[in-house]
Formats: sequence, structure tokens, C-alpha cells
Amino acid sequence: MRQRTLRTTVAVAVAMAASAALAPVAQAAPAAAAASTGLAEADFNGDGVPDTAAAAPDGTVSGHQRAGYVAVTYGSRTLALKDQTRKVYQQNTAGVPGTAESQDRFGSSVTATDLDGDGFTDLVVGSSGEAVGTLDGAGSLTVLWGGAGGLSGGTVVKGTSYRENLGAMLTAGDFDQDGHQDLATGSTVSYGPFGRSTGAARTETMDLLGEHADEYTQGWNPWDNPALSTGDVNGDGISDVVGVVSTGSGEIADHGPRVVRWFAGGRDGLQPGTTLKDARTGELLDGGTDVAVGDLDRDGYADIVLGRSDAQDRPGVRDVNEVGGGVEIVRGGASGPDTAGPRVLLHQDSAGVPGTAEKGDGFGTTVTLGDVNGDGRPDLAIGVPREDVGTLTDAGLVTVLLGGAHGLTTSGARSFTQDTASVPGTAEKGDAFGTAVHLADTTGDGRAELFTGAAGENGSSGGVWVLKGTSAQVTGAGSVSFGPSKFGLTAAPGRLGASFDR
Repeated sequence: MRQRTLRTTVAVAVAMAASAALAPVAQAAPAAAAASTGLAEADFNGDGVPDTAAAAPDGTVSGHQRAGYVAVTYGSRTLALKDQTRKVYQQNTAGVPGTAESQDRFGSSVTATDLDGDGFTDLVVGSSGEAVGTLDGAGSLTVLWGGAGGLSGGTVVKGTSYRENLGAMLTAGDFDQDGHQDLATGSTVSYGPFGRSTGAARTETMDLLGEHADEYTQGWNPWDNPALSTGDVNGDGISDVVGVVSTGSGEIADHGPRVVRWFAGGRDGLQPGTTLKDARTGELLDGGTDVAVGDLDRDGYADIVLGRSDAQDRPGVRDVNEVGGGVEIVRGGASGPDTAGPRVLLHQDSAGVPGTAEKGDGFGTTVTLGDVNGDGRPDLAIGVPREDVGTLTDAGLVTVLLGGAHGLTTSGARSFTQDTASVPGTAEKGDAFGTAVHLADTTGDGRAELFTGAAGENGSSGGVWVLKGTSAQVTGAGSVSFGPSKFGLTAAPGRLGASFDR
């Protein structure tokens, strides 16, 4: 039997070809300042209030299945959550380059950063299924440029190899400390400054798998994508990248155990990746399905939060397969990730965490950091999309853990489902509430709202829920939800809320 090939090492074209005529910005507004936690937030229109984007990579556009779209929420200090401006962008939107086609998966991943340095955050949208000429699945990136009127126009980077799947994952940061934002895709790193017509200053290869690659691995598939996150783990003032990635081979390349890879930033850019191992036992750390990076204990070193949801965990160091998933924290330090010291493992049987750990819950499927109560300490939102609610299988749940003086604490932890008081909707079998989670202060009051995707809602058309942050915790009071119908789109399977900007 012919073996499937699942990854190839390729380079992306260095230049980005501008695909729309763009009017010059008369006066750039300031970008939203990083939150007191040190976690930056997007501000596409420069009004000083954070914005955010939710992806529907399987959305139907003009009859084209899985063409994909992105729904952007523009924050406001004066509008209630239900009245905030929301707008859809897809490849048939005026000014956005390209054409919506079946299987493009526009919105495979999204990340927000100011690529051209004009003070407005830009949105980079991956289309991992995009065909480039005869190269099926080469993938592409579309940069939607920020401005006073919000996102507009666009510039495209195209994949260069068959099934490269460019755009399956994204993260951004200043990896070479030159003051310009850079973009990591797992296979490449593009370094700023970026020009709208000239592209990146340079592009280099990024080897996410490293020693774990073999001749049978090529590309990334949507059912088991790697995940990337950015933060300064070793406290040298330069952004690093942390990734979790599968290490299977041959027929099961996308279903193998996952490892943790750390790429230190440096004056010359990202350094070669290091696979994290327990310094005491030599065992590879379990990567899990998602990762977030932030300074939880405010010691000047960003910590790594691993969402070990139990799906493809590596048996060994602190196996969580039998308890329905968990989140594990690896502290940062001057030498990078500290794998010699004690690591924290939290799950639904941990004291103070709501619920009961059950096999298959998927606690930690997605993780994100932000400040929901405005105390300057990072809080953690955890997606548990396979949690049963009563007798309803995989209805889904989200848990929020607050930051404390020495890092995350379970004191005051709260969980939410669609059956929680004041949360819109009703929990139903297969909703997968908690498919993705994101924290963004779209009301501008210094407290982040909890954005939650439920990709299985209404026959997998999907939806997004927004819960308000307060001085105490996230609350269901005043929360809102929206689905494809909000934008006049079909209710066909599209998985709105499958991911948010990272």
C-alpha cells in the first residue's frame, strides 16, 4: 500500500505581491497598548479599544463549501456587547485579493500584529487548503491591513509546494529585537519591516519538527494541526516561539504523540528549535493540543501553558489520559523553559477547579491568557469542548482560572456552559462549546471579555459567545452570541468559532 506523505520542508516566497490598490493613511492612530499583563491585544482601527477575529474555515461562501471566512468584532467603549460592530471578511469581499473557492479554508488560522508599523494592527489569515496553480494545498496567507476605518485591502503570500498547507498555524512577535514585527508559520519565519508591496525584509526556514521529522512527514492537516504561541520565556527582551506538534510517521503521522518545541529569539532571529525534556528523567514533555505563553507569576520570564487535552498525549511524564485532560505549566527562566523544577498540573479533579475529571472531556483542548478582572495578572481560559452537560454528550464547557500573586490559582474559578444562567442558547449534544477560547477587552474597561467558539452548534454551522469580564470574574450576565445568520450567511456547516486570532 502506498504510504501517505504528510510534510515537506519548503520555503515561502520572500516577496509578498500586493493584490489591491490601497489608499495611503493620512494619519495613523495609535495601536492599542499591551495590557498590564504584557499580553498585547489587537486594534484594527486604532481607536484604542481592542478588537478580535473569529474564524469559520469551513464556511460556505457563494456556494463554495469550505471556502472559509473570518468574523471581526470591533470593540467600543460606548456600545453594549450586543451592539458592537461585527463584519465578515472572505476572499470575495471587495478589496480582499483572491476568489473564494471550495476547500480553500480561509481562516485556517489567524494572528493579529502591526506588520507595516503604521500604528494599526493588521490581521493575517491563513488559507491552508488554497491551491496555487497546479499545487493543490500549497496554502496562502492574506494580510488584511488595519486603518482608521478598520481592516481593508489585502496582500497575499503564496505557498510554493504541493500540500505545504501554508497558513495552518501562525504566530507573530519581534523575534530579532529590531522593533519590527515578524511572522512565524511553522515552516518559515518572515522578518519585518513589511511593505505592502515589497513584503518581508527577509524570510528564513523554520523547522518545527526538527529531529522528529522523517521521510513520510509532509504538510499539516486540520484534524491535528500544530499550535504556536509567542512570549519571552528567557527574559532577554526578545520574543520566543513555543510550538506543540505531532511526531507520528507513515500512515499515522498526524496522530502520533505531541512534543513541545522552543525557539529562542535572538539578534539574528529565531534560533534552532529545542525539544523539551524532563531534566530529571530525560522523558519528552507531553505537548498536548494547544499552548499559550505569558508571565503568570510576573517574575520577568514568560511561562508556558500546555493544553494537554488527552487526545494525543505522550504516555510518560505526567500522563493525563485517564483524567480527561489537564493544563500543565512550565516556568520560564534565564536559561529558557525550566524542566528541572516542579511543574504545575491542573485538571477537573484539582481542588477548586469546577467539575469532575472524566475520560474524554478534553479539558485543555484550547487555552488562552488575558486579564478578565483588571488586576494586572494573567488569567487562563480553558476550552473543554467534549464535556458532557447532563446527558448531552460533547455539549462543551469553558473554565476560567484567575491569576494570583504567585501565578494561577484555583480560588474563584468558574465554569460556563450554554445552560449557565444568562448565557444565551441551550446546551445540546455535539455543540462543542469551548472549541476555541480567546480573551479580549472589547469594551475598553480594562477587563477582558471571554470569547468562546462552539463549532458544532446548529449542525456545525458554529457560533461565538461573548461573556463579560468584571472586577471579580467572568459573568454570564449581559453575554451575547452570534452565528452565521448575523451576517446573512448560510447555516451550512462552517464551524464558526473554530479559532480566534492569537
